[in-house]
Amino acid sequence: MHKVLIVDDESWVLESLKDLVDWARYGFEVAGQANNGADALEAMRKIRPDVVFTDIRMPEMSGLELIQRGRSVGFPVHFVVVSGYAEFAYAQKAMSYGAVAYCLKPFDEPEISGVLIKLGKLLDAAKGTADSPLVQLLEEPSEDARAKLQGELERIGIGDWATAGIVPVVSVGQGELSGLRGPSIRLKMGPSKTAYLLGAAKAEELASGWREQFPPDLSGIGIGAGITDLSEVRSAIAGADMLAHQFFLSGKRGVYEHRPYKENELNRRMSELSDAIGAAGMPAIDAAFRHIAELFREDALSIRHAFRVYNMTISFLFKLGQTEETLYSYEQLVQSFRDVFDMLGELQALVVRHCRGGETPPPETKNRTFNQILQYVTDHFREELSLQGLSEQFFMNPSYISQLFKKEVGETFVGYISQLRIAHACKLLDEEEHYSIHEIAEKIGYNDYFYFARLFKKMTGKTPTQYRGERK
Repeated sequence: MHKVLIVDDESWVLESLKDLVDWARYGFEVAGQANNGADALEAMRKIRPDVVFTDIRMPEMSGLELIQRGRSVGFPVHFVVVSGYAEFAYAQKAMSYGAVAYCLKPFDEPEISGVLIKLGKLLDAAKGTADSPLVQLLEEPSEDARAKLQGELERIGIGDWATAGIVPVVSVGQGELSGLRGPSIRLKMGPSKTAYLLGAAKAEELASGWREQFPPDLSGIGIGAGITDLSEVRSAIAGADMLAHQFFLSGKRGVYEHRPYKENELNRRMSELSDAIGAAGMPAIDAAFRHIAELFREDALSIRHAFRVYNMTISFLFKLGQTEETLYSYEQLVQSFRDVFDMLGELQALVVRHCRGGETPPPETKNRTFNQILQYVTDHFREELSLQGLSEQFFMNPSYISQLFKKEVGETFVGYISQLRIAHACKLLDEEEHYSIHEIAEKIGYNDYFYFARLFKKMTGKTPTQYRGERK
């Protein structure tokens, strides 16, 4: 149930609004009421409502001021203004302050019901994002975060999780999972990726239905391993995330679960590829790529392995350091190539060009061209950028651009972009409280919540939630 706080300085108005509609029918409960703005702020901090219905004209603190000050409580709240004053100026000002609706007294049941339907859709779409204990557990697997998630599981009706288990499910695509009635925790992890926690029995039942009739507008559904230890939630969701992207390898939309992978075989083939690149041996390079492609055709690998193949190959060529500094998410891989075989073809062509092109000239001192590249990256850091794209735009060897970044700014290409993005994320966390953390990740160019939270912690020493909380 979504929590509602009603605020009005006239008690009869409070009771009238409480009794007017069947709140539970629309997924709401009146969790509290207040007679003035100061009490309302205190009540908001205690009960953490999803929605506040507030009068405009109240003594000491008006409803408009309450909306302004309510933005600093540290969690998302939707405001609905109710008033006996029909002047357009009040409605206009309330909307500019962030109110989602404006209702006139005396109340009209169909009007209030319509507002609740609208709010229900808004809240369901955002459920499990900004203030979910699951977000905190994914950012920082602390005892406090686990305790909060445990309380949430029990509150929504998954009280048997410690014995029956909970199952993480991740969906990829613009659509929604079908059949999700009953208790579940939902977390939007990007523009086209959502994670869920379900009871084990419910997850098995739903997975069977999804196999029979796959939900429209989805590409993949990953069913993670069932767990009874909340400290394993983070890794279990990461596993489901990996499985949800298996369509990139199979070429088919579907429901995917864990199976054994030929990890050692891939390691051997990557070692062969490294040796072949080092020796610039074309037959050996061709053989190594052919053997790796065979492993993918056998369904013996996952997208995590495709991710590794791409990043390690680029690392062999351009020596960019850690593999995840080249591609940082499954989404970026999926957006860059039609499927894993398209990726392998592009990689092989890149390796052949590199090996036939001879040695890359050493970096020079700063020049106009590099200054143009640097300015372009600084202006466009929120967008998808790559060494290959810069190479084509500025007619320079991508390896050469990489070396120039390291020499001239003391950072790798991706490291420089990361600094710009995290600095901007800090600014948004400080100034834009109405954005959830995953929305901020998207705005600075990261569609993968896992990667953004990990990188933010690495560069600032704090999780995004901790950073925002310390600045309240």
